[in-house]
Amino acid sequence: MIIDRLANAKMYYGLHPRLQKGLQFLEETDLAAMKPGKYEIEGDKVFVLIQEYETKQEEEGRYESHYQYTDIQCMVQGEEQMGYTNIGNVKLAEEIKENDIMFYEGSGDLVLVQAGSFAIFQPQDAHMPAICCGQPKFIKKALVKALCD
Repeated sequence: MIIDRLANAKMYYGLHPRLQKGLQFLEETDLAAMKPGKYEIEGDKVFVLIQEYETKQEEEGRYESHYQYTDIQCMVQGEEQMGYTNIGNVKLAEEIKENDIMFYEGSGDLVLVQAGSFAIFQPQDAHMPAICCGQPKFIKKALVKALCD
């Protein structure tokens, strides 16, 4: 897992060419003006989901990870907490291979992700997005999905 400000995104370009494309998109695009939906960056290899929702209490969240994609979760408006732990620390509860998602039971650490910040979650990173900071609030997020090799 990586968490940082979008202003520092260039530091992570060398991790993978698709992560670089995703980070560049986040840096160069007026995310606040985008409507919710899916937008292709490089076909199904790199795309972004613009999401708007109310955050939820931690007990309503579920840890998840993905087989094929790395997530870059970038907060556009508002803030949320995201849970994190290595998949070795949680127990597999459900897997839906056709949707590239596994759900887990267990616990981890919460990190605060504010507007202008992003978190990168690799396939080994169990993460629990959309957790409120106190009371549920409206947020807007850009979720880049980058296919792993």
